[in-house]
Amino acid sequence: MSEEHPRPGPGTTQKRHRSFKRRWVQLVVELMGRAEAPDRVAAAVALGVGVGLSPFIGFHFILAVVLAFAFRLNKFDTVLGSFAGNPWTLPPVYAVGYRLGRAVLGYPPARVPPLQWQRILHHDFWVSFRGPGLSPRLASFLVGTTLLAAAAGFGTYLAGRGALKLYHRRHPRIAARAARRRELAALHRTSEIEVRPDDRVH
Repeated sequence: MSEEHPRPGPGTTQKRHRSFKRRWVQLVVELMGRAEAPDRVAAAVALGVGVGLSPFIGFHFILAVVLAFAFRLNKFDTVLGSFAGNPWTLPPVYAVGYRLGRAVLGYPPARVPPLQWQRILHHDFWVSFRGPGLSPRLASFLVGTTLLAAAAGFGTYLAGRGALKLYHRRHPRIAARAARRRELAALHRTSEIEVRPDDRVH
């Protein structure tokens, strides 16, 4: 007779779920901050969020990579943050940004009427930008959405920095490992500079 293995109870399943969730969070944190300080990780993610919610739709990925190179931030973190702008988040963000820009520029609602942002991926939405209403509508969209994206990026930086510092305090081994990697990276850069051949002509 074959012995029946006891089925795991609800408590065992919950423990496995918590263990898997903890390992997944640790993996994400490791990928995000392999050898970076919390400030720089938060800055990279915040930059990506700001770019992802910016009005430059269609160029978010390229902008994220270019700005990450320009500011010497982690490309993975910046691109990860740019996914904040997606088909589910952009319509409401653009709608609020459009109204914000209209209010900042002082346009009356009669001159710059609301737009159907839920149809942003359809051709008829972009047709509404044509004609005499192009300038005020485009200005409202660009100004308001840029302000909203900047505010979202700044908020992400503050929240991300605080969360990462708290995580490092609760997991000192991970913090120590990241600090050692930063030291090794700094030593590696220093050694490269010292052994670089002199290009001067003797």
